Amino acid sequence: MAQRKSPTRPRSAAPPRPRDAEQTRSEILQAARVLFATRGYANAGMREIAAAAGITPALVVRYFGSKRDLFVAAIESDIGLGPFLGPDRATVGRHIARYFFSKPVREADVLSILLHAAGQPDVCDLATELLTTRVIQPLARWLGPPRAEARAALLLAIISGTWLFRQALPMRAFAGGPDTALASCMAAQIQHVVDGPPEA
Repeated sequence: MAQRKSPTRPRSAAPPRPRDAEQTRSEILQAARVLFATRGYANAGMREIAAAAGITPALVVRYFGSKRDLFVAAIESDIGLGPFLGPDRATVGRHIARYFFSKPVREADVLSILLHAAGQPDVCDLATELLTTRVIQPLARWLGPPRAEARAALLLAIISGTWLFRQALPMRAFAGGPDTALASCMAAQIQHVVDGPPEA
């Protein structure tokens, strides 16, 4: 008589691997930056951001709360001055010009987010506040007197204007690399503002 085989038990599914919290947060921020930069705040929904990050909308809310809080985090995570200023104050103009004229166009550029925000009443004031507290004021402290805040605002105008016509609304004159005459002019203007007016 054949021996009966004991029935095999179905294998239990492996438990889902826990998410890496830092990686998940980073993926959400990257997806949010791309959508805020390309669609603007009003047209970038939490569902679309979640789908782009490969997670559920509930998880986006768990990490960031509201869409407005996510907008702030997306800007703050990419708005630091470190890459711009470089190691040497005496050559900061050249460093910034080289940074911008060597920089490839990025889909998720923080200046694209701010440009879209300028035309959206829901977040225009918020974007202005972030620029003031995260860029103008720290830059003014770095520059020092005289007229530090005015000089910081002027630097921002030079940099954002260059970015606008190089990346957002590309113009032929801005299309060259870091060794062009335009890049040299930008470097000289920035350095002049950084150095400040000569002492009387």
